[in-house]
Amino acid sequence: MKEKTHLVRNRCLFSIVIILIYFVCHRIPLNGIDMSAYDNLGLDLGSILTLAVNGSNKRCYVMSLGISPYITASLVVTILYAMRSKEAKARTSPKAMNYWITAFTFIVTLVQSIFYALGLKYIDRNLMSILVAIFELMAGASIAQFLLMKNKKYGVGGFAPIIIINMTESLIGILMKSTLEALKIPLIISFVMVIIMMFMEMHEKRIPLQRVSVHNVHAEKNYMAIKYNPIGFMALMFGSAIFMIPQLIIAFIHYFHKSDIINFLYKNFNLSTVFGMSVYIIMMFLFTILLSLLFVNPKDLSDGLLQSGDCIVNVPAGKPTRRYIRKWVLILSCLSGGIMCACLALCMYLQYKGIVDASVAMLPTTFMMLSGFVCSIYLEIRAYRDFDSYKPFI
Repeated sequence: MKEKTHLVRNRCLFSIVIILIYFVCHRIPLNGIDMSAYDNLGLDLGSILTLAVNGSNKRCYVMSLGISPYITASLVVTILYAMRSKEAKARTSPKAMNYWITAFTFIVTLVQSIFYALGLKYIDRNLMSILVAIFELMAGASIAQFLLMKNKKYGVGGFAPIIIINMTESLIGILMKSTLEALKIPLIISFVMVIIMMFMEMHEKRIPLQRVSVHNVHAEKNYMAIKYNPIGFMALMFGSAIFMIPQLIIAFIHYFHKSDIINFLYKNFNLSTVFGMSVYIIMMFLFTILLSLLFVNPKDLSDGLLQSGDCIVNVPAGKPTRRYIRKWVLILSCLSGGIMCACLALCMYLQYKGIVDASVAMLPTTFMMLSGFVCSIYLEIRAYRDFDSYKPFI
């Protein structure tokens, strides 16, 4: 008889230890920084996106970069990998993937550290202070990456526990400083958004399959599952990086050529203006659809069914199957992207009209993302629990 391995308990305890270590380390301040310049910061849209993958929205701690470089590098490499053919994917080993992710992470860490260090407010600004800050930021990002890798291997949730710590800490600070009257509308919207996102994270579209190898009473239970929220909050988390590309292009053009249009874009193409947030919301909707088609690839799924001899019930194999899967991926990605963008737009409208205070306007977005990460951790724990409950036949 199989003895219980206590897999869930051990992994949860390991993640708790990782969280405690991260919680202690991520509040170590950078050397020579004017900490008073970073007090009383609210949670605007830019701060929410920063908190998702960084250690803090204040940008004055050793772990201010957080796990952002590693996740950014992983996203870029994964997207490039997803764009390759099925044969090319088969020739790429996990070791090669890790090599490219590590190399790209170092480059991203170095570049982000330089830009962060140049933008900090120092007590005594000089070259040595900037170089020390760059070194400390790179060291903090390396420690955060190490904790993330260990949690992915031995804990639960991957990077989700670290992100939850980042967002919850600042969220508690905002809630403690706000009055109940100011929180009433944001909390009502947050409650509705949490219910919607938890439903989308926990449910899936089941496309019935007809498998050639299954001919019994359980054959009707075969299906292809596509989650209602196909890529989760990946688009929202990395939207700031995508949004930064046109920002850099506009800044480069503005440096050499100044016109009315370029000046307008240079001043307004950021997340602190209505124009910039509107452009960001549109980009997020399109980015959600693009990532869904890349990671839930209809071509790969239809080719896999064709090679195994399986098919979708009442749908011919080949191109009709591909079109059928693409249709559902587009429907679900448009649905999830539309809901997330609608939440962002509503928060922006409430802030712009002065209906709610700017410091709490983005609370629904924060709670929406937190609920998604909590659901992902729950599903992983449930999978480990089910695995631990298996008993051998012999």
